[in-house]
Amino acid sequence: MSVTTPTTEPQPSARAPEAEPEGPEREAAIARLKRKRKFAEDLFAYLAVNGVLWLIWLLSGPSRDGYLPWPAWVSIIWGFLLAIDAWRAYGSGPIGRDRPITEDEIQRELKRSGGG
Repeated sequence: MSVTTPTTEPQPSARAPEAEPEGPEREAAIARLKRKRKFAEDLFAYLAVNGVLWLIWLLSGPSRDGYLPWPAWVSIIWGFLLAIDAWRAYGSGPIGRDRPITEDEIQRELKRSGGG
């Protein structure tokens, strides 16, 4: 009795490898992805820490003297900074500082400033 083992030949990939872009476009894309990941981590930390702070406030007998609860200060200030991070990660902004400067933009600026 002879035993044969099936041979497996390498399957062609479903997608042909594309040439990876080099230079500033790639670096800008990597920087955007890093900002998005950092924002997700910061958002998780914001929710976790603020949840604990508000829980402590609730369990310690919340004051009803008409003033802003102390955890609100942390939530407001940190939330404002987190909103800036979100805008930088997901918003394009009016300037588009992540995109490379093109030759057309340089020429337009030279014409506008009278240098060309």
